[in-house]
Amino acid sequence: MSKVRTDTIAAVATPPGRSAISLIRVSGPAAFEVLNRIFKTGGKKTFPLPHCAYYGSIIEPIAGLIADKVLVTTFVAPHSYTGENLVEVSTHGNIVVVSKVLQIILQNGARGAEPGEFTRRAFLNGKMDLLEVEAVSQLLSADSMSQARLALNQLDGLPSHFVGRIRAHLLDHLVQLEASLNFPEDAIEAIDEHILARELKKIRAELQIFADNARNGSMVAGGLKVALLGRPNSGKSSIMNYMLGRERAIVTDIAGTTRDTLEESLMIGNYAIKLIDTAGLREPGDRIEAIGIERTRRAVDDAFALIGVFDGSSQPDSDDRLVLAELDRAGKPCIILRNKTDLPQQLPDNFFGGRDQLQASALNGLGLEQLVASLSALISQSGLGGYEELVLLGAQQSAALERALASLDRACAGIGRMYQDMLAIDLEETVRELGRVNGETVDVNTLDLIFERFCIGK
Repeated sequence: MSKVRTDTIAAVATPPGRSAISLIRVSGPAAFEVLNRIFKTGGKKTFPLPHCAYYGSIIEPIAGLIADKVLVTTFVAPHSYTGENLVEVSTHGNIVVVSKVLQIILQNGARGAEPGEFTRRAFLNGKMDLLEVEAVSQLLSADSMSQARLALNQLDGLPSHFVGRIRAHLLDHLVQLEASLNFPEDAIEAIDEHILARELKKIRAELQIFADNARNGSMVAGGLKVALLGRPNSGKSSIMNYMLGRERAIVTDIAGTTRDTLEESLMIGNYAIKLIDTAGLREPGDRIEAIGIERTRRAVDDAFALIGVFDGSSQPDSDDRLVLAELDRAGKPCIILRNKTDLPQQLPDNFFGGRDQLQASALNGLGLEQLVASLSALISQSGLGGYEELVLLGAQQSAALERALASLDRACAGIGRMYQDMLAIDLEETVRELGRVNGETVDVNTLDLIFERFCIGK
């Protein structure tokens, strides 16, 4: 979908299958005309009146047969989801009936909508910006209440207002700077670079907080990744199985059973978690194991938090020290778990250098409830509980925000050390990239990438 279209579209907005009700949306300049051809109201109320609900029948115009008894709701432009004339047809939720009603609509002046086209029209008609579009996408795919709440907060428009305010402030500085450069003969007041530097640094700090909130928002929206890290046969797979409540990972007494990363989803409190069981960390014995260990390190880098698992029943070896060094290298929130406490303990307490450790036995489940509680507390302490501040960005928006920060960094560093026309170029790039974050300067090809993630009917 590379062109902006203004014809009339239709699609089923509810999932396929049997249900009490299904919903078909029709949007565009001819939406009411299409329904006038095929809908016969059962009451005396004139069709269509703005924002009214009508009970009646969908009729095949040629055969004159009733396809279904429906409820039709009208929304008149610009007061609709898309900003266009919009009709929602509530049919009985039988896929045969729904398909027939949609077929009649498509044969009488509408075309089938493409993925995300209703929301795309809402964006193009000024009903929402790209930050709100991203919130709609995340709300549809949310697996937890925390993810849904994050999306709903963004739909209130606070992130949009922030980006718009920052962009307008930068634009004011850019206009003043370019005016002083291009019209010096008009006695325009010269730029005070000390004041400009202070203002840009303040904006840069605000924008960095926004970027940090976007990074945290992405973690919450995608599910917080928690990786189990330990030497082979330390009990990682048993712990994963316990936390999932089912036998997901193969557990044997043979070291190196897990050769690849295993990823499964679970809920801890209101948070969606992606628990990752990794290959045992040690010097690899063969090429396949080396690939598995490399994937372990990638999982560590991508993780929000780590659980270091150590076999308390054996003396520490070079593999244990490698695991501890990896936890230090990662610099992520982590929990140290001494496993196999049902056996005589040989792992000295001072091995962890005074760090707190949990004690558990994956064999009988002792202490693993405390592990879940500690993980929940770790999430709360991380600051991810403040949904009101978190931001949802798509891949294109995240990249644009990073470019905006980079160009603003150049501008801040260049004040007093480079020509003002070069400073204006950096500020102009910052303003342009922020426009890509909220959609004020987005191009059609980028829109295609954003809206192709949506389902048909949204």
